[in-house]
Amino acid sequence: MKLTKEEFKILSNEKKTKIIESLDYWEDRDYIIELLTFSDLSNLDAKLLSELGRAYINVEEYDDAIAVFDMVPEKERDAIWYYRYGFAYSQLAENINYDFEINSKKALSILDKAVELGNIQVINGCCKLVYFGELAKVLGRNEEKYPYIAEKYKVYVNKKEETMQLQKRKIYKKITIEDIQNCNDSWDIVDPMWNIINIYDSYEDYIKSAENFTLEQRYLFAITWYFAEVNNGGHYQFFFNSTGIVWEDVIKGFKYFGMNEYANNFQRVIGYLGGTISFDRNERQEMLDKSEDKNEEEFFKILDEVEDFVFEYDGEESELNYIKANPEKFVFEGEYLGY
Repeated sequence: MKLTKEEFKILSNEKKTKIIESLDYWEDRDYIIELLTFSDLSNLDAKLLSELGRAYINVEEYDDAIAVFDMVPEKERDAIWYYRYGFAYSQLAENINYDFEINSKKALSILDKAVELGNIQVINGCCKLVYFGELAKVLGRNEEKYPYIAEKYKVYVNKKEETMQLQKRKIYKKITIEDIQNCNDSWDIVDPMWNIINIYDSYEDYIKSAENFTLEQRYLFAITWYFAEVNNGGHYQFFFNSTGIVWEDVIKGFKYFGMNEYANNFQRVIGYLGGTISFDRNERQEMLDKSEDKNEEEFFKILDEVEDFVFEYDGEESELNYIKANPEKFVFEGEYLGY
């Protein structure tokens, strides 16, 4: 039998906390909010306010969560509080009705404090939030502003990549003309390239690692990376990350595959950035910084417009059209390390 709101109200804060933690275990978040908001919130201690904020997060009421977190006195704000507070702002950043840059930077500022104060569990939670959300690209170009999380995030990413390498196994794959003609998604064709072609070192390494594939396969690989990055974090992320090394193959591939609307759209960014872009990641990152510093509003307006095209375009242009019309150019047989 559930405790009534009246019964809950007269309990000590310590007993209230135990009940709330039990309800959270059973994911009864609406009832948590009902109990904690029944009386004046000023009667709740920092722990209960933090739990109320967490409950609002779990029901995706992020503005309410932030308002409650703000009520916690500064001297009682611990690492968990900063993590939850930062989480709420990170979710606002991903909401199209809120300003991405402002809320992302606010979230990173708060998470930076959480990492500074927190244990390994809090630190990993903050790094996961950056890794799986939209904060990585903002952190990447503002590392000096958020030194604690920037340092730990690099360690987190390196460990994750090492773990992924250890999990790889040898895979034999044969992709025939018949397979290609019957495929519904180009991903099945890209998989060998995804695991063999190297985008993480020099441009020469990239070209050498792709030498056993056809030019058409290399273009398909580049286009696949382009869509993956742009749909995840926009053109800024595409150029900022190692994936920017394939930019020239993307534009050539769009034209080669007859995807002219995509080519024209991507060309807007390339033209804005000077018409040619370095294959070196550090030089690309410097280019992005300079473009942002020169005219931040114009820069992100261009990026927003070309990304909206990618997100919303419903024309018939597709790499799959070219693949099915030219299946002999995408066959594969061999072994590679994959998952």
